[in-house]
Amino acid sequence: MTPLTCGLVLAPRRLVAVVLGPDGRPRRAIRAALTDDARAGFVAYLAAAGVEIVVTDAFVRADPVARRAVEAGQVAWVAQEAFVAAVARATAITGPERLAAVLARLPRIPFLRAQLRRLHGAEPVQAALL
Repeated sequence: MTPLTCGLVLAPRRLVAVVLGPDGRPRRAIRAALTDDARAGFVAYLAAAGVEIVVTDAFVRADPVARRAVEAGQVAWVAQEAFVAAVARATAITGPERLAAVLARLPRIPFLRAQLRRLHGAEPVQAALL
């Protein structure tokens, strides 16, 4: 069975997600505020649904949602920002909802899944030397 996948995009003043069903069709765009409570509720919702999330490496650095999801036991895939930008440019994708849907489709395509890496909760964070 194909797992549900969800693309996450950081948009101005909100977090945008699109969940794809088992048939590969987008269900609907979900928007969450950029508050700690909204993020926690959003992660709980995705964990309860058993959704694998897909984000860009810039998203991982900018927002704690992906790391919180991994800590909650979810699978998270990370795509390089340059790769996602190239796909978006090639497909003329505009808008955070459509970009989130494209991200959600990446793990379902074997050729493109090879461009993703799995996010692990215990990845080291570079510390300052001084």
